[in-house]
Amino acid sequence: MINEEKTISAAETELKNCTFVKTVLMLLVILYHSMVFWCGNWFTANPVYQSTVLCFISKWLNSFHIFAFTLVSGYIFYYIKYEKGGYDKFAPFIKNKAKRLLVPYIFAAIVWVVPLQTAFLKYDFITILQKYILGYSPSQLWFLLMLFCVFIISWFMADFFKKSNILSGFVVLCFYGLGFLLALFIPNIFSIWTAFKYLVFFWLGFKIRQNGSNIFTKIPLLVWIIVDIIIFSLYFYISQKDALIFEVVSIGIGFIANIIGAITAFLGLQKLASKIKWEDNKIFRIFSKNSMPMYLFHQQIIYVTIYFLNGLINPYINALINFIVATLISLVVSFILTKFKITRFLIGEK
Repeated sequence: MINEEKTISAAETELKNCTFVKTVLMLLVILYHSMVFWCGNWFTANPVYQSTVLCFISKWLNSFHIFAFTLVSGYIFYYIKYEKGGYDKFAPFIKNKAKRLLVPYIFAAIVWVVPLQTAFLKYDFITILQKYILGYSPSQLWFLLMLFCVFIISWFMADFFKKSNILSGFVVLCFYGLGFLLALFIPNIFSIWTAFKYLVFFWLGFKIRQNGSNIFTKIPLLVWIIVDIIIFSLYFYISQKDALIFEVVSIGIGFIANIIGAITAFLGLQKLASKIKWEDNKIFRIFSKNSMPMYLFHQQIIYVTIYFLNGLINPYINALINFIVATLISLVVSFILTKFKITRFLIGEK
């Protein structure tokens, strides 16, 4: 009985700490976008100074942050559907997800992302049609479309996921492969093929909540971190090579890096959350409350700081300024928009 109570308590704590995990991951997305310019293939792709270190760190962050967030979404999905008895009817479920994901997608695209992307990158109508109306690659908003599609697929497959470990794991891996293959022949409308690739991470979080995280926590966190860094470093090295064989191998190693990175981030942030009193920290609660609206608006703010500072200051200082300015301004924008009922609705907040 005592062990059972401890297990229940641990599960409740882990669930509560998911708020901390999601908030930190969203801040890491902003940090990633603050650095990725120095990889030379983002925004205007013309950094005056090169920085392999910033590029490495940004790609390392990119190897786990959204994957881990998707994992947490699957974790919470299982809790709501099978422990709380929610998400039982499709119509209310899809309505809720549309309010939380599609409404802010449309709003942010119209009033923020498209106007600023067009101002900086001179998009024509065809580009806007493909990227935002059809959702091929809608800047940072791709995440909302992807997650919406993942939720729909998972709602229909949830009972199958719950009943099977091995077979359902095989199926989501097939979805992952199909995501790559179909994208070669059919346009990625509404980011559906991207959703196919992220389904495995949602499933992983679903299974962690269902079966417990003990199977992963038996391995010391330091081991997870070391393995993650080694595998990502190998991926980073191979991905720099031009030969076709390296491109194929990098896909497989990249997938392994994403899986290990997502698990490591989840375990590491869960452990960190249990060590600090984040719930009592007023500043952190502010970030937590506004993390999703901040995600919607941060990227184009970074465009502005890069536009004015590129080549004028050290890239490390530039990246730091990018992060601070984007975090603060997107937070202010979030504050303003959450003050009014209509704008709260438009950014997916209650």
